[in-house]
Amino acid sequence: MQAQFFWTPSSDAHLQQGEHDPFLVLLSLAVCCIASGQALRLAAFARLAVTPQLRYWSIAGGSLALGTGIWAMHFIGMLAYSLHGLVHYELLLTVLSILPGIAASAVALTLLSRNELSSKQLMLGGLIVGGGIATMHYSGMAAMRMQSPYQYSPFWFAVSLVVGVALATLALWVHFGLLRFSVKHATLRKTLAALIMGGAIAGMHYIAMLALRVTADHGNHSIPPTNDKLILSLTIALITLAIGALIAQANALIHYRTHWQKVDMNEARLSALVNMAADGIICIDSNGRVTDYNPAAEAIFGWTAEEVLGKNVKMLMPGALSSQHDHYLDRHEAGQRNAAQPLKNKISEVLGQNKQGTLVPLRLALSQAEARGQRIYVGLLTDLSDSKRTERQLHIASTVFDHSYEGMVVLDANRKVVDINPAFERISGLSRKSAKNKEFVSLFIQDEEDRQWREIWTAIGRNGHWQGSCTMRHDSHSHQISLTAVRDEQQRLHHYIAVCYQRVDIPLNAVN
Repeated sequence: MQAQFFWTPSSDAHLQQGEHDPFLVLLSLAVCCIASGQALRLAAFARLAVTPQLRYWSIAGGSLALGTGIWAMHFIGMLAYSLHGLVHYELLLTVLSILPGIAASAVALTLLSRNELSSKQLMLGGLIVGGGIATMHYSGMAAMRMQSPYQYSPFWFAVSLVVGVALATLALWVHFGLLRFSVKHATLRKTLAALIMGGAIAGMHYIAMLALRVTADHGNHSIPPTNDKLILSLTIALITLAIGALIAQANALIHYRTHWQKVDMNEARLSALVNMAADGIICIDSNGRVTDYNPAAEAIFGWTAEEVLGKNVKMLMPGALSSQHDHYLDRHEAGQRNAAQPLKNKISEVLGQNKQGTLVPLRLALSQAEARGQRIYVGLLTDLSDSKRTERQLHIASTVFDHSYEGMVVLDANRKVVDINPAFERISGLSRKSAKNKEFVSLFIQDEEDRQWREIWTAIGRNGHWQGSCTMRHDSHSHQISLTAVRDEQQRLHHYIAVCYQRVDIPLNAVN
């Protein structure tokens, strides 16, 4: 079998010299490069697939496209080689020769769909892919039927295997290798990868053709050239490219549908977040018309979304501010056209006007974004009515605290001084700074067993307050003390408030 496969030089052997049609050689190279580009695109789809099913489909489709392209390149390359004799191909073996190419392509795309590739994986993959392409080549050659016997040079056969593995390794590496160089333009990088990969695969075929040895048959006569090879080659090329294009298009549609579903899910999630947000969210276009208006904004302004959408946002502003809005928006738009800095989370306090005409204090966080080529402005509105009301109440309480004639002390839950007012400074002789963090009971004279204060805290825990007299350590004077526990909505103690004033004993003769 080995003697029939390999050619042995002999003195009486006359070899036929074949010729290659340059056009068909270029056609075979073009088919292989285009198929390689389609395969690289499908490998990228597999790498970005969001589900295992999409990844497997991309690899399977890419394997079929690249395997068919390799086979077509091989067959067109065979048609490009002319021995000036009749050559026929056994149909079944010719068709079956595509299987090693598809298998090799599957291995290649599985590796190319990864983000990284180790040296061991690269070498093993190159060996498998190169062996698969060589198997496809020589099984396709075995389908040739001609009157002249043909064999293979052992040297060039070995060279074709070594070069095939080397070129296959190069074809696998090039996808990752180009990423390490400064090829920034994506289209250029993809084109270079497809050209190098296609050239590597085609190079293996034409190096393997150097191993072919056809013995001259003196009974054969040259036949006139015909257009059959050209027509068959173009037909194979068109069918192969059509198959690859259909596979690539099917993958693109599937990935587009998956991407659309992902975008749709993100939009639904975003819509839910906007509708559930506690703060008002209002979006306007570059003309000031409201495009989005969430339920929290409805609660702030009293206008429903149907009443606001498509209207100018000025309807939500008091008259003094609405007259300035158009000028501000026009000025900002002009700045954006002149490459000014975009708005990004600009926070300010503004006044809005609800449906009843009441002014509403708001905190506005304003930003801009681009949506489908159009500029939009997004406002995040927080109703400050409650906080402003609380601020006023705190201001009143602070005024009472600072100006009250009675001494006031704020204690934490551990009964340590948090703050004292000026009146208690006067009574206790302590400054605000020195009083902080002192034990409240340390300011008073206590009995040896501390029984009085234990009873006081027990009474506060039971009744919530206590009132009585205590002797100040500072001046040994008796003072009236009122202590009250401060609890939150869950009745958890967090502070005490003490009110202190000096007890005045009125003499009896003054009454008489």
